[in-house]
Amino acid sequence: MRRLPALLLLALLAAQPLALVRPAAAAEEPTPAASPADEEAPIDFEALRAERQLKAAEYPVSSRISRYLGAAAEASDKGTPEEAQALLDKLNLARLNPYERVLVYRLKAFIAYVSGDYDTAVKNFEEVLKEEVLPLAADNKVRFNIAQIYASQQKWPETIAALKRWFRYTETPEPLAYYLLGIAYYQLGDMDLAIENTEKAVDIAPEPKESWLQLLTALYVQKEDYASAQPLLEELVVRFHKKQYWVQLSLIYGALDNYRGSLAVQQVAYMQGLLTEDKELLRLARSYLYHDLPYPAAEVLEKGLESGNIEANAESYEMLANSLIAAREYDRSLPPLKKAAELARDGKLFVRLGQVYLQREDWKKAAESFQRALARGGLENLGNAQLLLGIAYYNDDRVEDARLSFQKASEHEATREAATNWITHIEQETERG
Repeated sequence: MRRLPALLLLALLAAQPLALVRPAAAAEEPTPAASPADEEAPIDFEALRAERQLKAAEYPVSSRISRYLGAAAEASDKGTPEEAQALLDKLNLARLNPYERVLVYRLKAFIAYVSGDYDTAVKNFEEVLKEEVLPLAADNKVRFNIAQIYASQQKWPETIAALKRWFRYTETPEPLAYYLLGIAYYQLGDMDLAIENTEKAVDIAPEPKESWLQLLTALYVQKEDYASAQPLLEELVVRFHKKQYWVQLSLIYGALDNYRGSLAVQQVAYMQGLLTEDKELLRLARSYLYHDLPYPAAEVLEKGLESGNIEANAESYEMLANSLIAAREYDRSLPPLKKAAELARDGKLFVRLGQVYLQREDWKKAAESFQRALARGGLENLGNAQLLLGIAYYNDDRVEDARLSFQKASEHEATREAATNWITHIEQETERG
C-alpha cells in the first residue's frame, strides 16, 4: 500500500512549539505509575489537579537548583548543549526533591533532543512522568512530545500507544492529536480508523488546517468515496488558492458523473491562469467538446499551442482541427490538420485532409493529400484511399490517372463495387467522347 509522503507529517510537527521532528530511538512502552488495572479506571481530574498542587507546594525549588537550571538553559540557547549537559550532570539527582528532579529531567530531555540524542530525550521525558509532580497540563505536554518523537521516527504503533495515553489524561482532546492518529493508522493500513480520527480532527477544529483537509480527502479518494471528498475539496478551493485543488475538484466531479460541474471548475481555473500544463489544457478542451462546445475548445488549443504549453504533436493539432471543423471554421481547420498529418507516423490524417479538400472541391490538393497518405502507409482501408484519389484525379481531368486508381481500389472487397462503377462511368464517357 502506498504511504503518504513525510511532508504532511513534517508540516504538522514543524507547527508545534516543542516539535520534535527528527528520528528518535524507541523508548520502553510508556505507562503511568499506576498499575495496568488502575490505568483503565476513569480519572478524577479535579482530584488529580488538587494532588499536583499540593505536591508543587510541598517541594519548593532551591535557589541553588534554579541557578543550575538557568545556566544550563542559557548554555543550550547559545548552542553549547555539551556545556549545558555538563552543568546538569554535576547535580546529584538522588538528593533533589521530586519537583527539582522533574525540572532537571525535562531540561535534559530538551538538551538531548537539540543534540540529536533522541534515545536520551525519550528516556528523560519518561522520568518526568514517573515523578508525577508537574501540573496535569505540563505533564500532558510531555506525553505529547513523546508521541511526536515516535511519529517523526515513523514508529506508528508506538505513536498510537503514546497518543492514547495522552488522550487518557486530557479532558478536552485537541484536533491535532486526532490528525496525528489518522496519519499513524493510515501508515499501518487501517483506513477505517485513519478516516475516523482524521474526521474528528476536521470536525472539532474551528478552522481545519490545510494538511488535515488534504489527508482526509486523500483517504476518501483511496476508499473511492468521492461524494465525501467533494465538500472537502470545495473547502480547499475556497480557502486556499492552489491549482491542485481546482484540478482535483474537477476530477471528483467527473468521477461523480457531474460533467457540467467538472467543466465549470476547469473554466474558472483556466480564467485564473491556473491551468498551464499540457494534460490540463487538453482535458479542458476535451470537456468542451464533450459538451458540444467546439469553439472554446479550439480557442484553448490554439492558445496552448501558440504559447508552447500544449505539445505540438499530431494528436494536439488533430484535436484543434476537429474542433474547428465542428465549429464550422473550415478554412481555419486546414493548417492544423495539415500539421497533424505531417507529424503523424501513418497516412490516416492525410486521408482526412484529402477528404476536407474534396468537400471544398480543391481537387489538386485533395489528390496530393491522398498521394501522401498512400506513400506514408499504415492505412486501415487502403482501397478507400485509392478510391478517393481516383475521384480527385477524375475531377481534376486526369482521367487515366483516375482509371488506374479505381482499378487498384477494385482489388479490395470493401471498395470493389464503387470502384467498378467509376471505371464503367469513365469507359462510357470515353465511348461517348
